[in-house]
Amino acid sequence: MNVLLDENPIDVQDETLAGAMNAAVEAAEKQGRTIIEVVLDGQPVRGEALENVSTTPIPDSSVEFVSADPVALVQQSLFDASQALAATQRAHSDIADMLQGGEDVPKAMNKLGETLNVWQGAQDVLARGYALLNIDPATISLPKDIAGGKPVTSLFQDLGEQLREVRRSIEDHDLASLADAIGYELEPLAGEWAKVLAFAAETLVKP
Repeated sequence: MNVLLDENPIDVQDETLAGAMNAAVEAAEKQGRTIIEVVLDGQPVRGEALENVSTTPIPDSSVEFVSADPVALVQQSLFDASQALAATQRAHSDIADMLQGGEDVPKAMNKLGETLNVWQGAQDVLARGYALLNIDPATISLPKDIAGGKPVTSLFQDLGEQLREVRRSIEDHDLASLADAIGYELEPLAGEWAKVLAFAAETLVKP
């Protein structure tokens, strides 16, 4: 079994994907890095196959692992999420206008779905990224010129309330309330959160 970590061979006693994974994770952690990609015989390993790693012997296979500096990984993810939110800020107004005018509601709902996915991704990046580094997001100390210096936990609560209002309006088919929530509440929050995520990325340090 041929096992590589960042193109360097590593010894594996248990010739299974699970055994290779354990060896690679241990070797990466010794270098202060985390595994970000697994390739088995030229095919990426993802989803279910990565969550429930096979213990079937594969002595003739080749497994390649790619690792990354976890801090750099989280920083880039935060920057990407920040840019995604900033790019979709204008979309909130467009969606609200379409809903208020009652024109092309299906198109507005499709755009809203895409926008909500961006919001979900932004929340996941902050929560999961900091969890990867064993850091509490509550430790982020925002300056006064970003979200008024409010605690991140408070910002999460505010965002959660607005997203719940959006979902309630969708379930009740209340287009007027939905337009207000998106145009008057979520749009400014998108700009605010874009700055929060960028600040988090810029100030992130290894624990």
